[in-house]
Amino acid sequence: RVIKMSILSIDAQTKENKGNALAIGKEARDAKAKNPNVIDSTIGMLFDEDGKFFTFDVVEKATQSLTDKEKYAYGSTIGDASYHEALYKWIFREYYNDFKNNQHLRCIATPGGSGAICNTFSNYLNEGDKVLIPSLMWTNYIQIAKEEHLGYTTYELFNDKGCFNLDDFMNKCLELKESQNRVLVVINDPCQNPTGYSMSNAEWNNVVDVLNEVSNDGTPVILLYDMAYIDYDKRGFAESRKNIKVFERFNDSVIAILAFSGSKTLGLYGLRVGAQIAIAQTKEAADEFLTANDFSARGKWSMTSVLGQNIITKVFNQYSVEFSKELEFARKLLIDRANAFINEAKAVGLKHYPYDCGFFVTIPCDNVEEVNKKLKEKGLYIIPLKVGIRLTLSSISVEEVIKAVHIINEVLN
Repeated sequence: RVIKMSILSIDAQTKENKGNALAIGKEARDAKAKNPNVIDSTIGMLFDEDGKFFTFDVVEKATQSLTDKEKYAYGSTIGDASYHEALYKWIFREYYNDFKNNQHLRCIATPGGSGAICNTFSNYLNEGDKVLIPSLMWTNYIQIAKEEHLGYTTYELFNDKGCFNLDDFMNKCLELKESQNRVLVVINDPCQNPTGYSMSNAEWNNVVDVLNEVSNDGTPVILLYDMAYIDYDKRGFAESRKNIKVFERFNDSVIAILAFSGSKTLGLYGLRVGAQIAIAQTKEAADEFLTANDFSARGKWSMTSVLGQNIITKVFNQYSVEFSKELEFARKLLIDRANAFINEAKAVGLKHYPYDCGFFVTIPCDNVEEVNKKLKEKGLYIIPLKVGIRLTLSSISVEEVIKAVHIINEVLN
């Protein structure tokens, strides 16, 4: 008797997309096409108050000004030096000279922030090691870890005061140090996905102290800083960059790797362009970063969209003042929706995880599948999580935010 075997590898047989936000988003769009009153609060893209996809005028201006070669030609695997330099100036801003003169910087162009995360997981842990991620997270971290043949463990994101849980963070770092002699930890900040929490400068200084202590005997420690939403921090550019400035205090055994998202900062979601940026204390660590991640980028995606890179380079170099003003307007859209949510939730007694601003807010609940089903019946589409439901404020108007609060509160009660 012939035993039928799967054509897939043993590892591939366990792969299955569950709770895929993109698939849920398509379901929501299809429902809204049939009924305009449906509230589509799923995918993390920015829409204006009239429900139209939000675009930046200067991004469009930069796109139209590019030559055919700048749009369509092959580029290098790591990206052009002008792209790297434009990113350094935009990200570090008033601290640009400090980082250029006192740290060792390297950059790899990647397909979105996701590419930066994939590369980092691949090159800084051994097969079977665990990456340390927050208990409330963008769940694709888990999928990326599995794809790289890694495990994961979590640190509790919040303590009982609703602040960053430094104690559990340190304990989990020490456990991984003991078990695998290296630590790769992910922090998504500010405007964390899925909670919208933003860490204070004091909290970041405490994180630096912890990672320096964990690595004080030479244990390699890698901080993957997922900064996708940094330009939507309601505190503004200056305050958000203060939290990057503290990375200068890391000792020689710690490397900070930044995952920059052109999708979020410039609204270039479909172009898939971002960067993996290393802030290293030694030239050796910086050069190793470039060698390994250049190899991985070539092996995984060959090169990143030249069109996307050149749009970003032109916007940051030639239109940065105009773009900053447009970003302030976009940020104001989110702040208005954040305030509407916080005020309405407080008025009806709807509990949520600590939230400051940003694309998302998370409401804790039990029986998530049943809650999600009832919300759909009432015309509200959200992203279900294990611990609750994620409401995407970036894609709905202030009026829809208020309606959503009442729908959720009604279903939960």
